[in-house]
Amino acid sequence: MMKQMFAAAALVAVVPFAASAEVTTPISVEISYDHDLLASDTGAEVVLSDIRSQARSACTASGSKFGRGPLVDRACTNDVMAQAAVKILKEREEMGLKTAPTFARVATVETASYEQR
Repeated sequence: MMKQMFAAAALVAVVPFAASAEVTTPISVEISYDHDLLASDTGAEVVLSDIRSQARSACTASGSKFGRGPLVDRACTNDVMAQAAVKILKEREEMGLKTAPTFARVATVETASYEQR
């Protein structure tokens, strides 16, 4: 039986997404993840990979009509990843849930990185 996924909306109020060099559009992203997986290092790796994938997907512009493929905005992806990790860690601390050291470490690094941007 599949575990229930919590759409614990971990996210991102406003992130600039550069569709082209001159146009930026704020986006809002809802990241879904399984709270239970964040209790173990192995599960945390799965959640981090999934968050990364969801962030990449949210920050991808479709290709042009002239044959150019989809474009991934790496700065947007990094911002979404950082904000998601920080928000998830805060939510778990407020709920009193144990968080795997792997996830906590990434969230701490992402927080420091995000604050420097």
